[in-house]
Amino acid sequence: MSAQLPKNAGSIQVFVLDIDGRPTLAFEAPSLAEAQEICCDADLRTDLTALTSDGTPVCMPNSALVPRVAAREEIAAFRHAVEKAPASDQPTMTFLIKIDGVVVTIGPEQA
Repeated sequence: MSAQLPKNAGSIQVFVLDIDGRPTLAFEAPSLAEAQEICCDADLRTDLTALTSDGTPVCMPNSALVPRVAAREEIAAFRHAVEKAPASDQPTMTFLIKIDGVVVTIGPEQA
């Protein structure tokens, strides 16, 4: 997914969702307050609870979901994923961890 923002969206920052202290998901938001709202979304928690990484649940029902401003390497990983994602008018969220059952293919032009 590629984020398409309104022209009046203002400054957008990249944030990371730490789940139980583990950097897990990178995404864009206009402010930390907005990032916190995104991270409090019940549907997001439900989706994260259904996923596993190396056989371990990504998120438990009682996990701490804490957004923070992304570090330089995390921003680079997010930007790379946005470049590779198909065009969409939905916001992009990028996993910073391996997700079981998700295969990422890099074509010969990117090798």
